[in-house]
Amino acid sequence: MELVPEPDKALREEYEKRNELKQKTCVFSDPDTSVAGIKIRNIESSLTILGKQMKLEGDSTHVFYSSDKKQKLGLTVHPGENYSQVSIFNISYSDNSKQNVQQIKSKEFETEKGIKLGISKREIIEKLGTCYVAKDSTKNGLVLNYRLELPNDSKTKLLKSNNMPIYYAIYRLTNDKLENIEFGFEYP
Repeated sequence: MELVPEPDKALREEYEKRNELKQKTCVFSDPDTSVAGIKIRNIESSLTILGKQMKLEGDSTHVFYSSDKKQKLGLTVHPGENYSQVSIFNISYSDNSKQNVQQIKSKEFETEKGIKLGISKREIIEKLGTCYVAKDSTKNGLVLNYRLELPNDSKTKLLKSNNMPIYYAIYRLTNDKLENIEFGFEYP
């Protein structure tokens, strides 16, 4: 008898972990919704931080750098959305090779929950709770996936007020240091 590798094993395992969380009635109820003063799907906050002349077009990701160019912030506007209506945030370290870049007057990008690059898994869990699916990666890597789906949004009403079905947050760590943050609404 020959064992055949399962091609979608990682997807199946993640699905099973997510279902296990649902059965435990574990609900991610206090998600991050802003970075550096820019609030999710809030045009006014985008224009206040980026400037009234800055119009972020839909169906694209716009990249901005911190004041010291050590971090970068990706702001994604979904197709069909109003200009500057950010639905996904992505924070990472920059390669610092770019000269003429758009910058935001902030030395580091931090969410309103106080999550920023360089913090540990313990600090993330203290701020967001234990309703996550962990996925081990290679070489001391770990990914924490938080997810909020309708109808499990009784506390913040974030999904209902934004007319969106799913909010997700992904935190990638290497050697217990946060290296990448991505959160927002999945494209419906």
